[in-house]
Amino acid sequence: MATAPLFRLAAILIVTAFSLPATATEQRSSVTDPRRDDIKGNRAAKADLLSVIDEASTLATKTRMNADYVPGILSVLDGDELVALGVHTAWEALELVPGVQIDRNNNGGLRVAIRGFQHANGNVKLLLNSAPMNNAFGGYSNILYIPVEQVERIEVIRGPGSAMHGEHAFAGVINIITRQHENRAHLRAGSGEMHEAGAVLSVDDPKGDWRLSLNAAGWDRDGVGVTAGVDRLYALGLGERSQAPGRINNAENDRLAVLSLDYQHFSLLAQYSRNRGGSFFGALNVLPEESEGPDASFSEQTLVQARQALAPTDTLSAEFKLTWSQYIGKWAEEVLPSGVPYPLDSQIIYPDGVFIADYIRLSRQEAELDLDWRGWSGHRWQLDLSAANVQIDDAWWAFNSDLDTSEPLAAPRRYSGDQNFIDDGARRSTRSIAVQDQFHPFAPLEITAGLRYDSYSDVGDNLSPRLAAVWTLSDTHLIKAQYAEAFFPPTLFQVYGNPGTSGLREFAIEPETVATSELGYIFRRGNSVARATLYHSQVKNLIVIENSSYLNRGRARLQGIETEWEQRLSPTWKAVANLSYSETQDEEIGGPLAGAADWLGNLSLLYRPRPDVLVSSHWRYVSDRHRSAEDPRSDRLPGYQDLALTLSWFDLGGPGLTLRAGVKNLLAQEIKSPAAAYTYANDYPLLQERTWWVQLSYQWR
Repeated sequence: MATAPLFRLAAILIVTAFSLPATATEQRSSVTDPRRDDIKGNRAAKADLLSVIDEASTLATKTRMNADYVPGILSVLDGDELVALGVHTAWEALELVPGVQIDRNNNGGLRVAIRGFQHANGNVKLLLNSAPMNNAFGGYSNILYIPVEQVERIEVIRGPGSAMHGEHAFAGVINIITRQHENRAHLRAGSGEMHEAGAVLSVDDPKGDWRLSLNAAGWDRDGVGVTAGVDRLYALGLGERSQAPGRINNAENDRLAVLSLDYQHFSLLAQYSRNRGGSFFGALNVLPEESEGPDASFSEQTLVQARQALAPTDTLSAEFKLTWSQYIGKWAEEVLPSGVPYPLDSQIIYPDGVFIADYIRLSRQEAELDLDWRGWSGHRWQLDLSAANVQIDDAWWAFNSDLDTSEPLAAPRRYSGDQNFIDDGARRSTRSIAVQDQFHPFAPLEITAGLRYDSYSDVGDNLSPRLAAVWTLSDTHLIKAQYAEAFFPPTLFQVYGNPGTSGLREFAIEPETVATSELGYIFRRGNSVARATLYHSQVKNLIVIENSSYLNRGRARLQGIETEWEQRLSPTWKAVANLSYSETQDEEIGGPLAGAADWLGNLSLLYRPRPDVLVSSHWRYVSDRHRSAEDPRSDRLPGYQDLALTLSWFDLGGPGLTLRAGVKNLLAQEIKSPAAAYTYANDYPLLQERTWWVQLSYQWR
């Protein structure tokens, strides 16, 4: 891999940083921007890491509240603590949240499972700086690859969020807030020829009228050494044609840029994220020929959002938002080696192998008006109105086959129009209205009632209700309860895909729905906090692939308990732990949901032997994961334990300079993601050895 461009980027960022005025003022609070306490130097920040973090969020109600007092179950991950624990990316950070499990699919794409229900095609709402990033084509987003060095905090709603956030907020909501009001830069290197550079630069008016910040980062990795076992061809009796066992191409290349401008009550946000990836385990679960570099997949997301805050009266405030976003996805791969038939159950032999590529570009425009009214004593009403349109701007695919005769071609041919993999003129419009009331029947009890109505031009209408209560028994004891419903509309591919070219003969047209009940207890005293949550979810109209078709089929049940504990043990020690148990049931075919783990656990210890040194360790436990009912392999994929150690040395040679180094997978466990039946018999190995990393960062005011 050519790393010179990355280091040129690092040099530009650092030189630019030193050329900017070293000024910083306390961040002004606004309707949409989160408040951040001004950190008086590195020593105050280091002390904060050993304190019980008390974060506030607008994610659950769009009103700024402490995370423990919002309705629903919300976790907040602090960016500084994540960096101290050696966490690299946002998706690695999510594994610290109770009940959250991260896996990869055959193409290397990230799969987020919350409470055992997996995010495969968009049933988790993904936000970057509170702006929606899920794309309508497949539902996913590439923002989980963001380095945590660029992240201020990550907010996670475990459970339905459609009443506030609409589509995609089915199994949960994840909001990544990037750093915007600091001046810092970092360089990182690690196993797999990984190199990374990033910087956050900010300037503002001393009078507080305007503020400008830039957050930019990039990282490249050639890939750690991982060997895949026998692939799908062996299950079909074509093992002699397979290239497995063999090394996978897990190279990755990622870029991020966030520009934020605030002027009085007006804000402008521009965001860009890009991910390139290698072929991993192959699009058809057939190991591709060994290659180097992130040459198989490409996804790019761009978003521009303008916000204007208004305050017509003392009791009424409003915010108007206009958002434009674009998603571009490309994929190209030799999906089958030479001499293998395609389709795999046919007699048509492709002497040069099978090559397939596709391209999609779609754009989205949205207008949203949020009203907040406190004119009725004891009540806080919110009304959100939005209208959005999404359309496919361009799409095509290429295949070294004649679609009319099914005969192989010497070179790939591009197809569009009636022979495209999707209707390239597909459009979708959405109209939504949401209302919410927060009120106090009596002093210790707050009730939140909400209802959202969404109307889709192609898949019908949906109502998402929510009723929640927060009862403050005392300063120490708190009880929370919530009932909420959510939905996940089929993606554009599931509605407008061409069955004749995609290989799928039928497409789902009904949204999935879920109804969840939650009961939580929180204990807070001094330097300790403990939480326990019980939940029960009923899922209907599951969208599944069955007999080469997308179908709505059956029901699923999810229930379990999540426990958390955070404790400052002494002036130099802090512990953070959680343990969750989930029971999943596919009520249509019987048995647990495929890939779900019964038990997930985390234990983090932070130790500061002296003011300029911090040592941290993190232990991650994942129990055995269930197979699908029709899987002929053993009923479970063995779990694993992942231990990481990190050393941070602050003010190295002068204030603001920090050196960090760490080791991951210290126990040298074989960490795998589950593979579907009749594909890779030994699943998808992700890590088979210890890895290391080192990072140098500098922060200035």
